[in-house]
Amino acid sequence: MKVSVIIPSYGGGRRLLQLVDHLVNNNHKEKEVIVVIDQPRPEVVKELRKKPVKLILRDERGGKVTALNEAVKQATGDIFIFLDDDVVPNGNGFIEGIVEKMNGYHVAEIRKVIIGKSLLARMVHYDYVGYNYGNYLFWKHLKRCVGFNGAAFVLTREGVKRVGSFKPAVAEDLEFGLRTFLAGLDFRYIITPYVYNDPPPSWRDWFKQRVRWAVGAALWVKDHWRVLARLIMQNPVFAMLILLFLLPSLITLSAALLANTNLMDKIALLVLLSISSFHPGFIPIAAALSYKLLYALIKAVIISVISYFAYSIFYYQAAKRVKLRFNPLDFAIYFFVYSPLWFLMLLSGFIRVFVFRRTTVSDWVVPEEDEEESEKPV
Repeated sequence: MKVSVIIPSYGGGRRLLQLVDHLVNNNHKEKEVIVVIDQPRPEVVKELRKKPVKLILRDERGGKVTALNEAVKQATGDIFIFLDDDVVPNGNGFIEGIVEKMNGYHVAEIRKVIIGKSLLARMVHYDYVGYNYGNYLFWKHLKRCVGFNGAAFVLTREGVKRVGSFKPAVAEDLEFGLRTFLAGLDFRYIITPYVYNDPPPSWRDWFKQRVRWAVGAALWVKDHWRVLARLIMQNPVFAMLILLFLLPSLITLSAALLANTNLMDKIALLVLLSISSFHPGFIPIAAALSYKLLYALIKAVIISVISYFAYSIFYYQAAKRVKLRFNPLDFAIYFFVYSPLWFLMLLSGFIRVFVFRRTTVSDWVVPEEDEEESEKPV
């Protein structure tokens, strides 16, 4: 069975040459590697021309969606493996393993393992525990998916014919993933083989990425809320499980709201403390009010701590299931600090889209939709 490996790139990522070398040296015979580069660096082009790959060079930055569609047009394989330029397959049997696992399926997500020992890498790792396990659950319970991580996924030619081409979207992988659901494509999650994935190189890059993800997720919900609502109504328990697993900060922020007692109580305490400095008879009243505020704070802390231990057990089991590591200390930082930050960014993305109607993101190209092209079969 022939396999087409499609790699979109902007400029030529720092792992692109390593990725291409790995693929062209792979032991699967019937394969082609197609690389689409927007605004390529000359040194990258020079090296790629030495390799047996189909190279598509574009002087203008057309965006990931048009790169994927252009590559699919030229692909001749029966199975399409889509890889970002910052991933590396885990072994020489990568393509053969994918072909074997795709038997009976039309779409699949490949497990992603975050590499690196920095704090950022260790935090992003737990994001990917959630993403990986989420689609593992979709595979086991529904055999279909509503969205996947576009860094590494697989489609059959028949699957692409049934769904159509990639459509312009900030989160093109979520948009395409939902269309595979609506088309009834059989989905699986592939644990092995897998790819190694770099985290963003800096917190600044992470922030830019997450702003894009937040806006993309909000637009995805805005455009498909009827379908998503129907799916939730059909599978309410499963949907709630996925939501709580992917967004643990729903619990911690709810606990924080419990601590945020009535503002008038806090003002009254300050007034009573001030009066008590002149009239000691008010001290018992101030103490009673302070106990009320302290109780709310303690209640929130207890809820947060219990939630942490519950989520630790849950994430430990999830990480074990998808063969990823788990460290309780790292997870504590993730749960109490990183996850609330990401949740607030996600919330701000929804406000940006639904309230302020701002749908563009910097440093990301979303082309205008061509209706005829989007419906054209492969």
